[in-house]
Amino acid sequence: MARALKILGLVLLALVILLMTAVFIITRVIDPNDFKPQISEIAREQANLDLSIPGQLAWTFWPSLGVSSGRVEVRLADEEALFAALDSAAISVAVWPLLMGQVQMDGLALSGMEANLLETAAGGNWERIGAAAAEPTSEESASETDAAGGLTVPVTIPSLSITNSRLRYASELDGTDIRIEKFNLNATDVSLSEPFPLTLSLRYQDQADIRLDMKADATVGLNLDAERYSVDDLKLELEVAGVTTSPVVVSLRANLLADLAADSVSVEPLTLTAAGATIKGHVSVAQMSGKPILTGSLSSNRFDANKLLAAIGESTIDTANPAALSAVGFDLTLAGPENTVVADPMTLYLDESTITGRAGIMDLDSSALMFDLTLDELRVDDYLPPSAAEDPADTTAAAPGGAAPLLPPLSTEPLLPLEDLRTLIVNGKFRAGKIDYDTLTVSALAMDVSASNGLFRLSRLTGNSLGGSFTASGALDAKSDTPVMEATLTSSTMQIQPVMMMALEDDLFTGILDTSAKFTASGNTEKALANSFAGTMDISLAKGTIRGINLYNTLLSGINELLGAYEVLTTLIPGQQSGKLPAELSKDTEVVQLSARARVEKLVAHVDSLSAELDKGTLSGSGTLDLRREDFDFRFGMKSPAITDNKYLKDQTWPMRCEGNLAGSPADWCGHDKAGFREIGKKVAAQAAKDKIKDKLGLDAQGDTPKEVLKNAAEEKAKEEVNKKLEDGLKKLFR
Repeated sequence: MARALKILGLVLLALVILLMTAVFIITRVIDPNDFKPQISEIAREQANLDLSIPGQLAWTFWPSLGVSSGRVEVRLADEEALFAALDSAAISVAVWPLLMGQVQMDGLALSGMEANLLETAAGGNWERIGAAAAEPTSEESASETDAAGGLTVPVTIPSLSITNSRLRYASELDGTDIRIEKFNLNATDVSLSEPFPLTLSLRYQDQADIRLDMKADATVGLNLDAERYSVDDLKLELEVAGVTTSPVVVSLRANLLADLAADSVSVEPLTLTAAGATIKGHVSVAQMSGKPILTGSLSSNRFDANKLLAAIGESTIDTANPAALSAVGFDLTLAGPENTVVADPMTLYLDESTITGRAGIMDLDSSALMFDLTLDELRVDDYLPPSAAEDPADTTAAAPGGAAPLLPPLSTEPLLPLEDLRTLIVNGKFRAGKIDYDTLTVSALAMDVSASNGLFRLSRLTGNSLGGSFTASGALDAKSDTPVMEATLTSSTMQIQPVMMMALEDDLFTGILDTSAKFTASGNTEKALANSFAGTMDISLAKGTIRGINLYNTLLSGINELLGAYEVLTTLIPGQQSGKLPAELSKDTEVVQLSARARVEKLVAHVDSLSAELDKGTLSGSGTLDLRREDFDFRFGMKSPAITDNKYLKDQTWPMRCEGNLAGSPADWCGHDKAGFREIGKKVAAQAAKDKIKDKLGLDAQGDTPKEVLKNAAEEKAKEEVNKKLEDGLKKLFR
């Protein structure tokens, strides 16, 4: 028995030596380069490719049986341009398993692989590659395997290497030009049944000069039967250049799972780090082939936005508060119906402020946007640019003498991107508990906006501010190349002082304001909007003060000048032996109640009616205000019973005029109408003289001036004396 086993062993050894000798002889006797013409012919017939192998083909024997090649070039039939190429390739199988009737891939190495893909109006060049020979059916494969004596080919590659390879895709249709270079891939124990380690690196560059340098290390699982693919322990380092001024290094740690049978992809957990910001969470996508459903959650650390900008080479944001933007972050949950990307709930952090709510894309096909957000509080001043010294060369400064500012011409450049606006679909709501800006505080702010087919609506804007409330609405119709805008605004019991101080940088007006306004404009340039701007406005002001102007003193000044011209009038004001009325110490005008109605045309407000009750009189008139240049011209009629109760003066309406520029000094704005005052003086003096003569003579004297009155009085007196003599004569005659 032992002898038989020994003989059997010797026979088997002899067979192995014989087989190995045969393989050795074959690899040494048969030159694979002799098959180059046949290989090229098959490529031409089966794939419509011109394949050339300028490099050498060579056998390897031990410990692997394989073949290697030098340079291989592939061109589309009858074309000179290179379609694909290889600098070298090697494929081998393990010898010992081959002796046992098994084919075990030992390694596959490709170097200098190149592909050039070009898309034109006729299609992609890769589409011209002919169909490969029909693959054998499973039954045919099984029979061939059986015929080969039970030879099996398991799909396992101990070593896979692709080095220094490149791919280019160019499109003449849209100018796309993508290059992938320095492509390197190394994997060991590649299997379709067990996960295997893989490393990958490449450089991506496109026509926009965006460059990505990527390095990845992961464990890859490929389950073809279950259509389940996984990437575990992914460590991805990505350097992005061309998007920002300085390259940005992005680090990703994640596990990825693509379950094509379930039509889903998931990334869990996920950690993304870039320029000091870190995002963590998980994301899943279901119904990938149809209308996707996105779920998951993402959150970031509180990062410094300016440090992030500096890290990517961008200009930092200078703010009035140096600490602003130092703690920015978010927490969000991805949830929503199919074909949407919705963060619900969502929390955004901006330093001490917090925004909560939901936002996202409600329809991926139409990119319809939605948001419903609530801000707790925000101090806007912290995020404004730092205060700068006034530029002495600023052309908007007031000209000498309080004249109108020197303004630049209105621009004729387009303001709105109309084509982009017409594609927007928006439905949003925004609420804010409190917003501070300069001296203004707005609370209980509520805003509803919508946009569709080029029509934008601000259906509601409400809030409380300055001790009162406001309501506004508006619309922008951008469907045509001449967009039309309209807006309405009402306010109730709002303090006007802070608004005036912001607008005029001077404390000129105080009071409680009620307004009702409606405006329209059309066009897409500053000039067109200014020329078409029109509207109406009703204003009511109570408990107000006009700083730096005392209209009562202005009136007194005019009357005092009048008294100097008509001394007879001084007698009409008891106690004014000096002939002068004393001025008030106050430099302001107190307004009990004011109302005005104005219309606006081409940025000029025409105040058609204005009436006011002052603490010492009443005012009525009209005028204009250039809203851009800030020029104004108002003419008023003023009554002031406080001057005197004399019947000639107390009911007089005195003509006043205020004109100038809001950038000038209020003390220079208003004065009395000298010509109008003179006319009043003449009439009052004449009437006073007439009444005085009448009282002294006991006659009903007529005339416009004292001289005419005296003349008429003398004539009347002479008539009376003649009549008296005539009467006496008659009496004597008939005695």
